[in-house]
Amino acid sequence: MDKVVTLIKKVLEDHKAEDISVIDVSERTPFAEYYVLCSATNIRQIGALADAVIDKLEEKKINYSHKEGTPESGWILIDAYHVIVNIFSKEERERVSIEQVLSNSKKSNFA
Repeated sequence: MDKVVTLIKKVLEDHKAEDISVIDVSERTPFAEYYVLCSATNIRQIGALADAVIDKLEEKKINYSHKEGTPESGWILIDAYHVIVNIFSKEERERVSIEQVLSNSKKSNFA
């Protein structure tokens, strides 16, 4: 089990993220091994979840490349190199339908 994915998933669970999914994309893309997706109930929670993930990565001295998006946009992406974290509002997650885009990917055992 990937320790970074496990850590991120735990942080999201601890901060009450909803509908957390871990999708193994290692055989589909050269730039990531996993996508971690979750939904937030409101704009504040989007920002708080992103901050919590980044704080934990920094605390554990795990490098990440960058963060994109804003809570107001309904979406934040955190690029932790082999793990891409997507935090969505419920509405934005439905609109983007990233699970459909990745539907041919296997869900990991710890999703």
